[in-house]
Amino acid sequence: MTKYQNYGLWALRLGLILTYLYSGYQLIIDPELWIGYLPAWFISLLPMSPELYLKFQGAGELLLMFSFLSGVGLPWTALLASAEFAGILLFYGIDLVSFRDIALLGSALSLFFLTYQSEESSQNK
Repeated sequence: MTKYQNYGLWALRLGLILTYLYSGYQLIIDPELWIGYLPAWFISLLPMSPELYLKFQGAGELLLMFSFLSGVGLPWTALLASAEFAGILLFYGIDLVSFRDIALLGSALSLFFLTYQSEESSQNK
């Protein structure tokens, strides 16, 4: 991998790190602001209050952030993030700010394919 390819991977990681840092922190400290993003049918399925669910969601997002930062399990973290962004688009729907979720989905998928290939090539050596 060239120096510039490595910079590219870090650019993808940094974008996702900052995204998950912001959303994870905000979900934990002020979950009430995020309840409107949960579909009513989803809230009806929750075994806990929406506020508590969102705090758990925030903690999960901070774990993703730390994984992107450390690089531990990077391809699988990227795949999990991709599933989350796809789920947001699928279950919340398309609105005026969906372009951000589409870009984040593309970033996470790119990071998965780029790091999975690197992991696979290093195992073949």
